[in-house]
Amino acid sequence: MSQPESAGMVGAATVATPAGTVPAHRAPGRPRSAHADQAIIDAIVDLLVDGGYREVTIEAVAARAGVAKTTIYRRWPSKAEMVVEAISACKKDCLEVEPCTAKPVACSLVGMLSMVSSSRVARIFTGLAVEMAHNEELAVAVREGLMKPNREVVLATLRRGVDTGEIRPDANLDVVADLLVGPIFFRLLVSGAEVTPELASETVDLVLRGIAPR
Repeated sequence: MSQPESAGMVGAATVATPAGTVPAHRAPGRPRSAHADQAIIDAIVDLLVDGGYREVTIEAVAARAGVAKTTIYRRWPSKAEMVVEAISACKKDCLEVEPCTAKPVACSLVGMLSMVSSSRVARIFTGLAVEMAHNEELAVAVREGLMKPNREVVLATLRRGVDTGEIRPDANLDVVADLLVGPIFFRLLVSGAEVTPELASETVDLVLRGIAPR
């Protein structure tokens, strides 16, 4: 098991606020620079794409973003959380989703899978998956901060499909969610087969056929 990666970064101390407590790195004070935030996010994502998780160091991010290391230390308590937040923040810029004319729920699902299978994001997720196998801190951060929220969006979309009659009510939506993303991650991590632009729509079509009302 790897050692926690928060050494050298700000600890997870909290400060009191009227609403309770917030992490010290989010405490009120000197306003954060939106330009610096974007530069840091871009630097983290570029490093993930170019070299993987292990290439994301405070020194490398600071150098590429053109900011001081203390600017980064103040923002995140650990490297894992920094990476997860960067991926979440960049999704709309990293991902290019083609519009579709399918049924509402099918269209939404195709868009979600297309995001995951885009080349930049696929490379990021592949690198993270390899690292997560022996880095518990990163695994927890990715599952709780990235995968869980995205899965909830997929499940909400599937529930909407039940309400609109596109999906039969007895379908196990947790299994359906796994079936939707399974082909993409199998190709990325196991078979090495190409993740084509058509894979998202083909996967959604096949899965929704299997759970359509009879």
